[in-house]
Amino acid sequence: MKLACTTDLLIPDSDDLELAVHRACERNLEGMAISVTPTSPFHMGNLKPGSDLPFLRHAKHHKLSVMCLYGLTLFGREPEAEKSYLKKAVCFSHAVGSELVSLRVGIKPGEAPLEVIREIIADGADFAEDLDVCLGIEPVKDSAVDSVSSALDLIDSVDSTHLGLVYDPALHSFSDEKMPVNAAEVIKSYLLMIVLSPSDERNVEETHKALLMLHKAGFEDYVLLNAEGHAAHHMSEAVDEFAGLKAYLTEIGKEERFSSC
Repeated sequence: MKLACTTDLLIPDSDDLELAVHRACERNLEGMAISVTPTSPFHMGNLKPGSDLPFLRHAKHHKLSVMCLYGLTLFGREPEAEKSYLKKAVCFSHAVGSELVSLRVGIKPGEAPLEVIREIIADGADFAEDLDVCLGIEPVKDSAVDSVSSALDLIDSVDSTHLGLVYDPALHSFSDEKMPVNAAEVIKSYLLMIVLSPSDERNVEETHKALLMLHKAGFEDYVLLNAEGHAAHHMSEAVDEFAGLKAYLTEIGKEERFSSC
């Protein structure tokens, strides 16, 4: 598994992407995601596509991947405007070499039908396929898409090879009754990225269990550290905690290869 951080975590009080790259490199991270959540300083109005942007040159020099636009939220209030907004996000991702735009559904349960959101995502997925960019749906609390199962239902209803799941085991435990049967295998078949939100003592064990099961199921892509609204010192704590887990998973992988010989 490869480790990345959101800009919310790297530069919580700044919009300096070069500084974000510098801090990511200081922590020996392998990737960085630009957060475009409603509370982020970044949005598609101030992120201009280009392959020669200063922060991107800095990232390439240090072999740091700008691997995701994270947390773009769809509300369905102005469908045509949101379709255009999503296409801008896909174009920016393609221009900076990223292969993923992570999406959230901003409609609250019962607030409005999901059909409008499905239409926006389907339109975006068709456009993204032409640029070889994927869209990932992240289920979040207080949303009409608030569980892994509801996210998978939405993904299946669109039926695109460039649409998948962004999964946060700190919010959606494998022991949750809303999780699908054989959760690790099911999630792995849709999974584009794992997100790790800050964990308390009650769900650290469940989070580690989910990561281990997904590792055994074959997931070896990015794990994204995210801490919206948390202080900067959480980055050091989160990265240090993950480093120990990553070493453990590496050892597990070695043991599995040895036992299969």
